[in-house]
Amino acid sequence: MRDIWVGFWVCLLVSLPAQAVTYSNHINTSEWEARSSVFECRLEHTVPYYGKAVFRTRAGERSGFFLSAKASRFKAGEAKLTTRIPVWFNPNEEERESLMGAAPIKQGKWPLWLDTTWAERMMAELSEGNEVAIKQKVWFNSEAEEAELALSSIGFKKAYRRYLDCLAGLLPANFDQLKRTALYFEPGETDVLSPGLQRQLDKILALVKHDNKLRMFYIDGHTDSNGDRAENLELSKTRAELVSTYLKRRGIPEDWIVIRWHGERYPVASNATVNGRARNRRVTVRLERIEEIDVLPLGGKSDTAAAVGDGQRAHAGDANEQ
Repeated sequence: MRDIWVGFWVCLLVSLPAQAVTYSNHINTSEWEARSSVFECRLEHTVPYYGKAVFRTRAGERSGFFLSAKASRFKAGEAKLTTRIPVWFNPNEEERESLMGAAPIKQGKWPLWLDTTWAERMMAELSEGNEVAIKQKVWFNSEAEEAELALSSIGFKKAYRRYLDCLAGLLPANFDQLKRTALYFEPGETDVLSPGLQRQLDKILALVKHDNKLRMFYIDGHTDSNGDRAENLELSKTRAELVSTYLKRRGIPEDWIVIRWHGERYPVASNATVNGRARNRRVTVRLERIEEIDVLPLGGKSDTAAAVGDGQRAHAGDANEQ
């Protein structure tokens, strides 16, 4: 008799329809939050029992979208992205859902990353009052119906306006883009920095104005192999000093700067071609953050920063930065 009852319940469970899993906010709990700085703008939507959906734009980069999950929810594969009029908008109208497209999704706490095309399309739909849903099967049951993560448009417009205001104030570039900057010189260019090179350095100056952990500038001068080696060594020094002088005149303390010059010793391309020589005629500026010093404003001076600079500034032949 016991075996009969066990068989009965097994058959019943197998025959039950798979249940869909939905992660979403209720009308009175939906919220979007804008987070703003000169380095990054974010639109964050917290979804109960799931995690966060985030639109992000970093300084110097295009917008994107990603999911931050508390735990794996979706099966790896291809997720469907859809848009629809929310049921609360017109409860008497039959739900109309449109497929936006498909995108790869994986298991884990960072399952989905989408580029700016997707991000802008999704923000446009939410701004119009529509919901955006991400659908894929749950990872633990391949036979289950699709799980769904629904992004509500409630509260989106107000936060979106703050997000757009933030975009207007972003720096022209971020630390990852500027931490190693190559400045390329024309043949014989030694007297002044070209407007293009000045603009590149101005991006660095804008960053250091807001990032109070930036403390060291390693400036390395290089040349191509044309001409005398001794003259090339002097030429690389002159160009490195041009860059250093520009930075100091705009407020960078001298003891934050280490100058090195190498002549033709460290090419990054073949000197046998015009393009190769153009790449070798360069001054590189490498930025470093110092985390464990007293944080001082631009123009301040710390004992640690002074100690790092003393004895290292303005010397030739050091290849540590190549």
